[in-house]
Amino acid sequence: MKSVLRRWLAVVCLSVCVPVAQGQAWSPNKPVRLIIPQVPGGGADAIGRVIAQGISEQLGQPVVADNRPGTNGGVGVEALMRSPADGHNLLLVFTSVMALNPAVYTKINYDPLKDLMPLGGICEVPLVMMASNSVPAQNAVELVAAEKAKPQSIFGASSGNGSFSHLLVEMMNAKTGTRFTHVPFKGEAPAVQNLLGNQEVMIYIGTPALAIANQNSGKLKLLGVTTQQRMPQLPEVKSLYEQGFTDFNESFWYGVVAANGTPQPILDAYNKVMGEVAKSATVQANLGRMGCAPLPMSASEFSARIRNDHAKYAALAKSVGMKID
Repeated sequence: MKSVLRRWLAVVCLSVCVPVAQGQAWSPNKPVRLIIPQVPGGGADAIGRVIAQGISEQLGQPVVADNRPGTNGGVGVEALMRSPADGHNLLLVFTSVMALNPAVYTKINYDPLKDLMPLGGICEVPLVMMASNSVPAQNAVELVAAEKAKPQSIFGASSGNGSFSHLLVEMMNAKTGTRFTHVPFKGEAPAVQNLLGNQEVMIYIGTPALAIANQNSGKLKLLGVTTQQRMPQLPEVKSLYEQGFTDFNESFWYGVVAANGTPQPILDAYNKVMGEVAKSATVQANLGRMGCAPLPMSASEFSARIRNDHAKYAALAKSVGMKID
């Protein structure tokens, strides 16, 4: 009789306790790693560290930034996919990682639509056309005229082969008839440092953080912004649209993903966390100083944006003949 009673009590306990456990929201029990797939010191790194701090404040756990640059985010994706899918490893992603890489690389070691689980979008930035002081132009119109007067005399820097900045150089060539010679660097920071050092007659179209930081240094020129509107942080810099390039309207977004296989309760928890991070006044203010405008997207909204841009950039890369082996 006693053994029967014990079994009955055990069943009752399980029936009561299991729903409680299932109803509890997941939270991390140790520091979380946010992989940033770019070099330290660049725009993506600065944005990623602000987002990491915002996640930390929401979770009540430290969030450690881990830079893993290479192959336009591919090395960072690999680092995530080799890590436990337990909610303690996340990846900062941006347009190149999720939408452009599959369009321009003939071989890619991940499928962004299958291997990565969107947790939420955070912000987007216009791109800024920067130039070394040796470039004989003060705006984009003068730049195109100077390049056409002396073809291939101006180099178009990028943060790497197949990167968004590479695509923008090819777009300039295709849309304006210019012949900028593409020069890939290993990340955004080295490309901008080259401009600051005036080492080459060179332009770079990239995220605005470094442009904003150096706008009054006298060490580079800011020739235009890639969206239709000017940036509040760079009010004197005309948009390309204002300068007559009416089919130029490109921005660059950022968000966070987890690896496929992450349990649904963890994904649900992070979906709520990312929503709070994107709406945080402190996060928005810190990102705003780097030219990043709020773009809060839920996991489902972020997934839809990724799929739409995936198709958009596949068509765009094909139209400008951009393919990387």
